[in-house]
Amino acid sequence: MIKALRARHGLAALLVATALVAAGCSSSDSDSGSNTSAAPDSTAPGTTDGGSPTGAGDFGDLAEVCGPGSASGSTDQGVTDNQIVVGTMSDPGNSIVPGLNQELFDAADAFVGWCNEAGGILGRQIVLNKRDAKLLEAGPRMVEACQSDFMLVGNGVALDDTVVEARTGCGLTEIVAFTVSPRAGRAEGSIAANVNSDWMSHLTGIYRRIKALDPEVVGFYGMLNNQNPALNTQGKRNAQAAVDLGFTQVFYDETPLAVDNWRTYAENIKKAGVQVLSTQNTPENTAALMRAMADVGYFPKYLVMEANHYNSKFLEEAGDTVGQTTVLINSYLTPFEQASSNPATQQFVDLVEQYADTEPKAIGVNAFSAWLLWATAAKACGSELTRACVMQRATGVTGWTGGGLHAPDTPQGAAGPNSQCFVAIRATGDGFVIDAETTAADTGIYNCEPANAAQVTGYNP
Repeated sequence: MIKALRARHGLAALLVATALVAAGCSSSDSDSGSNTSAAPDSTAPGTTDGGSPTGAGDFGDLAEVCGPGSASGSTDQGVTDNQIVVGTMSDPGNSIVPGLNQELFDAADAFVGWCNEAGGILGRQIVLNKRDAKLLEAGPRMVEACQSDFMLVGNGVALDDTVVEARTGCGLTEIVAFTVSPRAGRAEGSIAANVNSDWMSHLTGIYRRIKALDPEVVGFYGMLNNQNPALNTQGKRNAQAAVDLGFTQVFYDETPLAVDNWRTYAENIKKAGVQVLSTQNTPENTAALMRAMADVGYFPKYLVMEANHYNSKFLEEAGDTVGQTTVLINSYLTPFEQASSNPATQQFVDLVEQYADTEPKAIGVNAFSAWLLWATAAKACGSELTRACVMQRATGVTGWTGGGLHAPDTPQGAAGPNSQCFVAIRATGDGFVIDAETTAADTGIYNCEPANAAQVTGYNP
């Protein structure tokens, strides 16, 4: 029994990491709100003056995303003259890791509340169904969504491979915050505003910059992967990306679902002389590894992490150990610490606080961007609002930044390429900061060199 419980907790923790890199009873919450959208055809929408919101339905540099109008007609499931019923799905109500990806629901509350107050989508109010999959109830929640929702937006569940058949079978389309499994990432009728390609590595950009700045460490690369299948694939892809760039891999290991003692891993990393280490894990587990490194008296010169480590929990758990190495986190968004310098980030922070009464999280940016993309496409469809129209409009967008929330991307599924832009965020004892030297920005705060989006050997589009 103890081993079973430990395995369940370990699996859930790894599903959290997978979801952020980035997995009985029926339950769903419904909130009503009003929302509007601005509509691009094939390129990013026009900007407001100076990139600042000027109207109630403007967001960042997106003008009139939401607002009044005269759209009408019952054109598809969940659409009437006056409303659009839209669902989102996440796992916060589970008993293993309570609150898992609650930020997806928070982002939905923020967007829908704001958009409806501004006038909705051309006058149609958004009715929000928040469907809590609770880790193991994704199937029943998807059945409910199939019965009433126009689309799913800003969603992401840990066990998404289990609901692909149900979703595609009922024709329900989605613009997700994230997908976990390759099956879900490449499934029909699913795109992401922020692409997580299954044949590229988001860490390529930082690896390239470390090689350029500190070539002596290139001969001492290590990867601490884990045995969770979804994370394992991504970890191997990240490691291969480093090898493709000329790094020599001197250490590779995989953690089980639950680790009782990180010291053995720290000692083996020390024995191998690793100077550049990447891990595939939760922020809490990486922090535990770093504490073990302090115990054995050895740190690699660089720790290179996925975006899920941009999390205050990581700083809390790692404590003073972050000052004993250079912790570089791949990111694609303006840090919340710099919100005052970026209108879209500040607006997102304010809306989450206003409508969800909480602090923003990085994965919430993915969800909010998905909602903005959905809204711009839905507005463009007008009185011909159908799932097919929204997907056609949304898939046709290029240079998408969510109004300035994140680096430019081209919304599509996991078979598409990652954005070539990144910003390196460094974890310090005083908080998170942009590491300007590592980033070497050439487009705003981002490094957008094409080589950052390289195909990884052995992985195909």
